[in-house]
Amino acid sequence: MIIDGSRLVVTDNSGAKEVECIKTRGRYASIGDVITCSVKKAIRGKVTQGQVVKAVIVETKKEVQRKDGSVIKFDRNSCVLVNPKGLPIGTRVLGFVTHELRARQMMKVGRGCGWW
Repeated sequence: MIIDGSRLVVTDNSGAKEVECIKTRGRYASIGDVITCSVKKAIRGKVTQGQVVKAVIVETKKEVQRKDGSVIKFDRNSCVLVNPKGLPIGTRVLGFVTHELRARQMMKVGRGCGWW
């Protein structure tokens, strides 16, 4: 579960390394939700420190139960930065992407190795 003020690791090559959630749609956000973030740490890239961006959550520490009964959880909270249209800012995802993203119509983010 991601709430306002949560810090997330960015798992793409957009230039941001860490972001802070400043707004969720409901009380909390989970895998596949789009949130508004502020970039806290960045290197040279497409985004700069202090910039406000949208992000899709791809990993959470809080477990998520699937329809078949299995449970999935990760060791960190991470996200992928997207533009206002929902397309990724970076060109590569550096980590795992779950099947829940496909169910939430995030086909551009949920293609495994690249943004096909």
